Amino acid sequence: MPADATSIFLHALNLIMLKIYLSLLFSLVASIIFSQDSLNMIRLARWDDDSLPIADPNNLRVQYSGCWGLAVNDHEYAVLGGARHVLIFDITSPNDPKLVGKFEGKSNTVWREFKSYKNRVYGVSDATTEGLMIFDFSNAPDTIVRTYYQNEFFNSAHTITLDTTSGRIYLNGTNVANQGLLVLDIKQNPDEPSLLASVPLVGGYIHDSYVRNDTVYASSGFNGYYVYDFTDPENPATIASLASTGGYHHNSWLSTDGQYAYCTEEIPSGRPVLIVDLKDLANANLEVNHSFLDPLIPPGTNSAIPHNVYIRDSLLFNSQYEDGLLVYNISDPTAPVLIAYYDTHPENTQYNTYYGCWGNYPWLPSGTIIAGDMQNGMQLLKINNITSTIAPIRVPVIQIFPNPASNFLTICRADNQAIKTLRMLNSTGQVVLVQPWPTSAAELRIPVGHLPKGLYLTEVRANNGAMAVKKVLIK
Repeated sequence: MPADATSIFLHALNLIMLKIYLSLLFSLVASIIFSQDSLNMIRLARWDDDSLPIADPNNLRVQYSGCWGLAVNDHEYAVLGGARHVLIFDITSPNDPKLVGKFEGKSNTVWREFKSYKNRVYGVSDATTEGLMIFDFSNAPDTIVRTYYQNEFFNSAHTITLDTTSGRIYLNGTNVANQGLLVLDIKQNPDEPSLLASVPLVGGYIHDSYVRNDTVYASSGFNGYYVYDFTDPENPATIASLASTGGYHHNSWLSTDGQYAYCTEEIPSGRPVLIVDLKDLANANLEVNHSFLDPLIPPGTNSAIPHNVYIRDSLLFNSQYEDGLLVYNISDPTAPVLIAYYDTHPENTQYNTYYGCWGNYPWLPSGTIIAGDMQNGMQLLKINNITSTIAPIRVPVIQIFPNPASNFLTICRADNQAIKTLRMLNSTGQVVLVQPWPTSAAELRIPVGHLPKGLYLTEVRANNGAMAVKKVLIK
């Protein structure tokens, strides 16, 4: 081979080798940046269609929102809210989900939510003209029919709650009962709802609620957490309330035995899940027992946002936005143990508020877990090992005296856990004091004589994000 030909050949070979090297390097870097962070959980499948409409395209780019599930006629189904559509999948073979229903709404929206009753799925939206949708799965897999799509009773609702025992729909944050609840009956005819009540409540606006045996556990934003008796829906009674704890009460779910409620507070960022003791509910007493938060982005940031929590038996499933889905063992209800997680939104290297895992559905008979990611679509997950040696997150133990207090308040750290900050909030949720906790200090003594008389919440947050909350009376 002539010298010039040899030179050309070697040059071409070097270029080919360089391209192969760069390709391998890029693949390696990409796999590091976008690798899925997980513990004891695997992804069976992901469904995402970039051609679907996007709501809020210039900001959060929300393409999907709430999700739900249903098992009927030996098949399992997932329901996912799209910006413009309600998307229904047959996930009986969870490694190969099939889109079997695509029902268009009237407008693009960043918010769709669902619940189920018998063989129906009920959907609402915060879009101004959407009303209520009902989907009948009775003849699935042959047909899935939208039997109802009207705004007869309301135009928009923020969330929907369904009591499967009484056959009642509770609509939260509607344009009609924006200071209470709109209640519909579907027990008589699941495809033809009838109005039972539209009532204002002392806690005002309800963002979301949980209902068991005609008792409504209402997440009322910055107004706090309220429990109502809706045995007579036209004349509800207030059972108990928890004043604002400084965050926006977003959603809650009860433990199987009904003795504890697990509450998320979406705003501001970094609010832990609160464990509210319900054992003395008969005496109108609600008490924050413990709290927990596990940010998955190191090191030491507390800006993760728990969004929606649900409970199956002794497991709590927490959709924590950009961290994905976190699973806790709550066999000891006041000491949750993180046993599994899967990051549905691996793009982020810092917390950017409202991206990632919106909600989940953990009750399918097969054990398949549905997770909806706002930007990355439906993800089907499964826990592959629920044994774990991870220690439960420790909540700081504190003592406060005197209580009631007049001039000074002493807060003692009763264990050796590192404390980060102390805050005090008045009964309206306004922060009246923020005090960094000195690293080596066993206690803090703070003046309170200048504060107006009344009830306050003292909030002590540890370095791990856990928070202890105590009530203090200033007299």
